[in-house]
Amino acid sequence: MAKYPIPANLEAERVVLGAFLLDSEQARMSISSIDEKHFSGEDKRNILIFRAMRELNDLEKPVDSTSVIDQLSNNKTLEDAGGLSYIMDLLNSVINPDNVEYYINIIKDQALLRDFLKETDNFQNKYITGNFDDIHQFTNSTVETLSSIASANTNKSFREAGKIAIEVAKGIEEAKRSSGGLTGVNTGYKRLNKLTHGWQKGDLVILAARPSVGKTAFALNLMLKAAQDGKNVAFFSCEMGEDKIMQRIISCVGRVEMDHIATGQLFGNDKRQIEQACNELSRLNLFIDDTPTPKLGDLVAKAKKLDADHKLGLIAIDYLNLITVDRKMNSRQEEVALVTKTLKQLARNLECPVIALCQLNRAAEQNDNHIPMLSNLKESGSIEQDADIVMLMHRRDYYKNQGNNLKDQNPGDQTMDENFQDQVDAAAGENKNDISVVNINVAKNRNGQVGPCTLLFSKAFSLFDNPSDEMAKKYHELDD
Repeated sequence: MAKYPIPANLEAERVVLGAFLLDSEQARMSISSIDEKHFSGEDKRNILIFRAMRELNDLEKPVDSTSVIDQLSNNKTLEDAGGLSYIMDLLNSVINPDNVEYYINIIKDQALLRDFLKETDNFQNKYITGNFDDIHQFTNSTVETLSSIASANTNKSFREAGKIAIEVAKGIEEAKRSSGGLTGVNTGYKRLNKLTHGWQKGDLVILAARPSVGKTAFALNLMLKAAQDGKNVAFFSCEMGEDKIMQRIISCVGRVEMDHIATGQLFGNDKRQIEQACNELSRLNLFIDDTPTPKLGDLVAKAKKLDADHKLGLIAIDYLNLITVDRKMNSRQEEVALVTKTLKQLARNLECPVIALCQLNRAAEQNDNHIPMLSNLKESGSIEQDADIVMLMHRRDYYKNQGNNLKDQNPGDQTMDENFQDQVDAAAGENKNDISVVNINVAKNRNGQVGPCTLLFSKAFSLFDNPSDEMAKKYHELDD
């Protein structure tokens, strides 16, 4: 290791050992919360004495001065452990054994710092010797190792059920006061809020569809709704550049047709509406990263850094299947499983919902009317397993425009999106080709309801909107 003092608190180590010697019951309750590796080794006597205490506890024998001395004698380490005089010194170092947890946490914190410094030295040595092939893999390995050390050394433990219940009761009361019983981030859509109660902290949400159905546009709408609601939002665009993403956002916010923005051929109030949209966007805490096919470690590190600076309220990733992993694995299925597991951990660690877009496999094209199912999630069953919510998108008109023959149904058996489309076409008149009906099927919801959510999609503006209350009531998506 480098030349610096080894992090240690010998006084805390002595207090903990003395408290165990003084109070056998305290030792029985607390000794399992600390390990030999947490002791610094700066005073070898402390490790030998703690080892004897753990051996006694494992044998379900009381831990006191007499039993510890006997155990040290049996181990032939009594003299190396300081003998009777050091045992007496430990007993005299304690004022109140009830405070032992405080000193145990001090010892653990010092151990955490030692582990960090040790690994930092290891990475420095690898750099000096050139013992690595890829810089990104080297830096990502550093981040992952240090993160795993921090996770393994957290002091979080059991909490009393009564205290947790009080906090949950407060959350229930807040939900009662909020609009629509929201307990999470507002989705921006009435039916989706009813099913999910908002995007919840720590949840991994999967939004899946076949290519070109509109999942990127929908993700941008969800992201905008959260940012306009005052949340700090991070958007990872793994496929589309930041300029193209911003064109879509400006079109959506400013209600300016995408064709006008893409070609620069502006008409009427387009210029003024673009300026107003840019002014509104400048007030939002919306952050975009457009690194193509990012490495998993890079994405996690960027999210954690941004969260440390801005405390994120939502993360969106477009899309999951383009994320690569830093380590060599046996199959793409294993890689995707690692990605979903890591994204779920990221959501929990940052206490922030993560929405990840995902492709559906080609088998979805063989389903009746191409309506997707959970089994159509591409590449890995871990996506469904790790996700808290899975939403499957379907656009009937998308397949009609491709010339697909969809099954005819009796009027009474029509799906909701068909009935919605009839009403939308009638209302839109000549502009009916611009408005699509999109069915968002919440197919899995670990902590809420499942069911359909029908939205109206304006392709010209990349804009998703709620159907009218009258239309929603007619098709049972809104309570009377």
